[in-house]
Amino acid sequence: MWKKDDPLAPGHNPSSPPANKPPHQATNRTVTATELATIGRSITIKGEVTGDEDLLIQGRIDGSVDLKQQSVTVGQEGRVKANITGRVIVVEGEVDGDLLAEDQVVLRSTAKVEGDITAARVVLEDGASFRGGVDMGDSKNRGTPGPTTPSLTQAKKAPEAPKGLSDSEKEDSKKPTDKVSP
Repeated sequence: MWKKDDPLAPGHNPSSPPANKPPHQATNRTVTATELATIGRSITIKGEVTGDEDLLIQGRIDGSVDLKQQSVTVGQEGRVKANITGRVIVVEGEVDGDLLAEDQVVLRSTAKVEGDITAARVVLEDGASFRGGVDMGDSKNRGTPGPTTPSLTQAKKAPEAPKGLSDSEKEDSKKPTDKVSP
């Protein structure tokens, strides 16, 4: 049948702690799960989002998201027009802005991103839509502007004339010639 110490036994007083456990263990509880904040589907934020916990975005943000040491996830229903800074950034929804991660950026197959990515590691799943640049350079320089890739208009500019020529010789060297070399 029932034992005397069984909490479901008739006549057992649930307010008193069990005899074999001290009272402080029954009331003190340590939370071991990582805290996660959520911006729900119906929430729209215009401005700066900062904090010290991981963030799941299912709503809309227009501004900036700065959670340098935390994980930021843009859920499938999330729509973000902001630069996002975090330790790990995962995108399942839409982002119009730059992504700066200390460790990793992951674009899931449902992601649509328009902006530059800067991270040590980048994962693009098949089906993800991405338009922008990727910098996986030295983490010491991450977040600081680095050398830029020349634009197409800069890459197509006329070749420079050899040094040591007069101005008229320089101009002549830049002109196309019809001469055929033997």
